[in-house]
Amino acid sequence: MHRPRWSLAVFLSLWLLAGLLPAVAQAYDASAVFDAKAGTLPLLLTVSHDGADFLGLFPHRTKGVTVRDVGTRELAERVADHLEKQTGRRPYLVIAKVSRRQMDVNRAEVDAVESAGLLPAYRAYHEQVATYVAELRARFPSGALLIDVHGQSYEPATTFRGTRAGLTATRLVDRFGPAALQGSNSITGILAARGYGVHPLPDAPTLREEPRFAGGHTVFTYGSHRPDGIDAIQLEFGRQHRADARLPEDLASAIVGFMKHHGLATQ
Repeated sequence: MHRPRWSLAVFLSLWLLAGLLPAVAQAYDASAVFDAKAGTLPLLLTVSHDGADFLGLFPHRTKGVTVRDVGTRELAERVADHLEKQTGRRPYLVIAKVSRRQMDVNRAEVDAVESAGLLPAYRAYHEQVATYVAELRARFPSGALLIDVHGQSYEPATTFRGTRAGLTATRLVDRFGPAALQGSNSITGILAARGYGVHPLPDAPTLREEPRFAGGHTVFTYGSHRPDGIDAIQLEFGRQHRADARLPEDLASAIVGFMKHHGLATQ
């Protein structure tokens, strides 16, 4: 039987490639895996799942959701622009650039990646969020808010709130009661008055939330139930809402209305 013969050149090429793969896989700047901008409002917008970049040759995730939350980066950036138009001030922003297929920064470290080589990138993202949260606490002792911006297609015409049933906004609920999260002056309450479907419904009898969207790692890590946290709300915008050209301005108005009613500085 005739067997193919490996030429010396092919063998050497494969040997060199094998030696280069670890270096190629590690070749990234951990500080460049997200975009971050400091603001002047007591508000931090984070975006976890709209990245499209891949880092080296690290493996893709094989467990958990890997779908991109398309449009959430643009939504956060346009909301920031509308907030500046309405108040003269801008929110803080941290936006992950890496694809969720490779790294999910809204999961605990053990579930976020499938290669230890990606941990520096994951940790760099969270170090930036933690830095801004600490800065917000120092600058705005009367209170600050983190909104983690997500998208979902489970119910395209609904935006879901996630706070672990009020846990991650403990300070807010302690001061103003459940209405702070689902009353007429809450963010989702104001959106509902403008015609957007929301869950939980305004003035629902409990703070119980849809389990799929009840608040992920980000709000749980930085929420006000922790001594070094701030009030944190996850918002999962339905596909139809994200496609609505009115949403960025309406959401900015809802945030401003909420902040004014609840004593967060907007001027």
